[in-house]
Parts: sequence; structure tokens; C-alpha cells
Amino acid sequence: MTSLSHLHSHRKKNKDASTGAKIQKNNYKLVITILSGIGVVIFFQAFRWQILESDKFISIAKQQYTDSDKQTAQRGQIVAQDGTILAVDQPIWNIYASLSTDERERKLFFSKKDKYVSTVSSILAVENSTISEKITDDFVYAPLAKGVDTETKIALENADIFGDENTKRPGFGLYFERALKRVYPNGELASHVLGFIGKDSEGKDLGMYGVEGFYFGDITGKEGYTYEEKDSSGNTILTAEYEPVQARSGKDFTLTIKPSLQNKVEGILKKHVESTSSKSGSVIIMNPKTGEILSMANYPSYNPNEYWRISDPWIFKNLAIADVYEYGSVHKPITVAIALESGSIDEEYTCNDSTGYLDLYEATKYEDLKGRKIYTWDRRSDGLQKLADMLKNSSNPCLARTALEVDSAYYYNKLKEFGIGNFIGIGLQEESNSYLRTFDEWTRLDIITASYGQGISATPLQVVSAISTIANHGKRMRPYIISTISNDEETIKYPPQVLSEPISQDTADTVAEMMTHVIEDGGINERYIKLLRDYYIAGKTGTAQVAKKDGTGYEDNKTITTFVGFAPADDAKMIMLVRLEEPKNDPYAASTVVPLWTDIFLNIAHDLEISKRN
Repeated sequence: MTSLSHLHSHRKKNKDASTGAKIQKNNYKLVITILSGIGVVIFFQAFRWQILESDKFISIAKQQYTDSDKQTAQRGQIVAQDGTILAVDQPIWNIYASLSTDERERKLFFSKKDKYVSTVSSILAVENSTISEKITDDFVYAPLAKGVDTETKIALENADIFGDENTKRPGFGLYFERALKRVYPNGELASHVLGFIGKDSEGKDLGMYGVEGFYFGDITGKEGYTYEEKDSSGNTILTAEYEPVQARSGKDFTLTIKPSLQNKVEGILKKHVESTSSKSGSVIIMNPKTGEILSMANYPSYNPNEYWRISDPWIFKNLAIADVYEYGSVHKPITVAIALESGSIDEEYTCNDSTGYLDLYEATKYEDLKGRKIYTWDRRSDGLQKLADMLKNSSNPCLARTALEVDSAYYYNKLKEFGIGNFIGIGLQEESNSYLRTFDEWTRLDIITASYGQGISATPLQVVSAISTIANHGKRMRPYIISTISNDEETIKYPPQVLSEPISQDTADTVAEMMTHVIEDGGINERYIKLLRDYYIAGKTGTAQVAKKDGTGYEDNKTITTFVGFAPADDAKMIMLVRLEEPKNDPYAASTVVPLWTDIFLNIAHDLEISKRN
């Protein structure tokens, strides 16, 4: 029994030893596995830090021994023809309460906390609580105000709060951060020409509308920055590489606008828009010999310094260049000019209107036009008319017959030369182009309606450009509102440029003389004939229907009235278009825009040195 026990004991020891060896082996494997896992993790992290994210950590490392600072570029200014500043950057300041961690400074500051709060709040014109709630026991840096003017900043700098010269150093108590604000010193003056600097969806500055919108990149310039190395204490290492990049100021713009004219025009336009209960009004005054825009105005207007107060975005639009409309009878002188230039008719051409209408089926032979007619404005016959009579009486039937005398391709191509359907590109954001269907789509009906300004469309700028051809003896100049763009390196000047010569001087002068009969022989109200009689003026009225935005046809009881005139008629120094959108008091041009044109002209004739008749 003893020997058996010994054998059993021996086997048990061998078994225990084997089990221990297995455990030791497993522990060894576990340690190896753990160490291998740690090694993989370390390898992966090293790979990620040194390869995948190396740029990030290089940047963090550079931040510890380098310093950089952005420099905001000064935006270019916009000035008028006479040097009047219309838009300019003005320095403003963001104000912060600041304090170091130095115990002596903190003790002194908080011993004067009440005086600090009352003084700063008084200068900033805010409640004491607005300042005191930000001055906590552990504060180091706290924003107090944004966009403060320089005068207020100086007052804060000079405030004797602590009475200790040692604490009147930058960063103790107050810190000032410089910024720039776009300012429009003349408020609403030429606001639709200027536009404004607004904000994009990310809160960054963005030029909107007008010159500010179109030339935002040129006006803004380029941001600068400084780069320098520093030691562990934050001091600049003067021997290290230093790479400053200077901010490049934006370009300056000089406009052709005359502020004295612009101011008068805007005031008179506002008065007439309100008195006629119109939706809007626009005015363009141009020198037809050069294409210079002397004044461009719209009402309703806005103050670009406070653009956020406007709730209706359409008010920001410069309707003089953005609104495309069927402009009506002001087109009739163009029809007469094309007909004369073509040789299809001569100056002695006459039209006998015995019915007061034109039968469209008889004129076109289109079956679908049977029974349809176009009428005179009052539906009365005008009888035998010369070309000047057609303009004076604004006869739709006779102008349509005149246009039908001309080859349709010739008429269409001349419209293009007059600028109808051609984009001008005046350099203002939101400029639109007119609508002119391709010639392949034109029919005899299109020729008829186009002859009196329906079925074709243009912006007010394109209309005044087209009529200026007649005022300038057959030459159409490019309208321009920017005369120079300059910076320290160069100055770009925009000289007058001839766009086209659709008619001869003889044709232009003949039509201009015909247009004087509109002013002198009853084409407008007798009251305004008397007021304008001292000057030699050519002009034409236009009362157009408003096309429906949805579907075909025209709106009921809505019109857009236009008057274009130039003076002196034989050697024009100015051409002016005035336009009223949907006047409610009276639908006709003679009662709405003629008074507006007359009022403006009599107030600016002296400024433009337009002499009276001898």
C-alpha cells in the first residue's frame, strides 16, 4: 500500500508540473500577444502621426516657435466726377476688457472696478450692468463693444481710471482691435449705382449690387500677413527668417456721376413717384456725344450704410439697368429712322389714317388675324399725316405701315445696330439684357408690333442708348459710368467709344427735327409746351402695357410710361430718359412722365450749360 501511495504521489507531482508548465507557456503567449498588440498600436500611431497627419503636427510645432498675423487690406474708394467721396473705408474698433495674471495688476484693477465700469459704460453709452457682468473675478479677456468709432476709442484711451502711469500701457484694462467699416458719406446719394458691402452666408464681407458688387474683387484688394520665429519665452528671434507680405490696397474708382445733378434728380424723382402713386421710377441722364452717364437714379431708394433696414429686396435693384420692359412709343423715332435710312421712304412720305386702326389681316394675310386690329391711342382717325405728324400724334397704324415698307431683314438688323437685343456691359451688378427673338422666328406681325415698341423689350439704359444715336448725328456711343480705375501701379481710363453707326448724319438730324414737333406742336400737354418753349428740345413719349409674368397677354389697367428727350435738338449736350412703373393716378405718359422730365430739365439746364433760344 505504501508503494502504491508513493506511485500515486509521484504521478500527481508530474501532473502538477505539467499543468504549471502549460500555464507558464500560456502566460508567456499572453505577454507576447499584449506586447505585440502594443507594438502594433505604437507602429500605427507613429505611422498616422508621421505620415498621415504630418502636416497637422508640423503646423502645431510651428505655432510653438513661429507667429503670424493677418493684415486687412484697405478697400479702394469710389468717388464722383468732381472728387466727392461716395464710398470709403473707415477705421473702427472692437473694444475688450483685458487683464494679465499678475497679482499686483489684478489687485489694482479690482480696487477700481466700480470706477472702471462706470467710466467705460458712460463712454460706450451702455448700461453699467452690461460691463460689470463681464468683469468676473477670474476674467482675463472679455469683449465689451464692436464697431466703435475712433473718437470713442480715443476717449477710452484718455480716460483716467486708475491714476497710475505704470498701468497706462497697452493691454491693461482695455484692449483695442482695429477693423474697417465701409462708409457711404452721402447716404442715399447714387445708392443704386454704388451698391453696398454686405455679408455672405458665412458672415464674410461681400459686395452686393452696383459697383461694389461687380468690382468687389478689385475694390477689396489682397490681405497681407506677417511671419516670424520666436523663442520659448515668446520673444521674436531677430536673426531668424522674417517673411512679411504687405496687404495690397484695393483699386479706386472714379465715376462719371455729377453729385449736384444726382442730388436734384433724386429729390424730384421721389416727389413725382409719390404724387403719381407709381410703384417705382427711374431716370438716366447721359451725354450723347461721349456716352457718359451724368446721373442715374431710382426710387424707392435706400441708404447703403443701413441696407439691412430694407425688407423688400427688389428695392436694391437698379431698375434703370435691370428691368427689361416693353417700352412702347419711344421706339417710333427708331422706326422712322430705319425706314428713311433704308431708302424705302423719303421725307415726304405720308400715311392716310381714315379709320383710326390697321386691319391686321389685310396687312399680313394671316388667317388667324381676321377681325383683329391695332388702333390709335384714342381710337380716332388722324387723317393724312407726314412723318413728323406720326411722331407727334404717336400713330400706331401709320408707324406700322411705315415699318412694313422696309425689308424685314433690314429692319431687324438695324434694330440690332441700335442696340436692341445687345448687352451693353456698363460695369454694374445685375445689369440685364433685352429680349429680341431670332430673325427666323419673326413674322410680319412682329414687324408691326415692334414698330411702336410692343413685342420687343429693353432696359431703360438700352432705350436711352438707342435714342442717343439720333441725338448724336447717327453714332451710338457706349454708355459708361466708370471713367477711371486706379491704384499705386496704374490708372486705367475709359475713353468714349463708338459702338455702331446704324444711320447717317442726315437721317439722324432729320428725325431729330421731327421729334421737336412732339414738344412744340401738341405732342404733349400745352402747359409743358409753354414751360419748355425757351429751349430747343426733341422728345418722344411712350405708354406701354405691362406684359403678364405668367402666361401671354397684358395686365389690365397697368402701364409703364416713358419719356426720352434731348437738348439742344440740333447739337445735344444731354439726353434724359424718365420712366414710371404702374402710375395709378393716370395711365398716360403725357400726364405722368412729361411733368417729371420737365421738372428735372428746368432744374438742371443751367448746370449742363444748355442755352435758351436766341
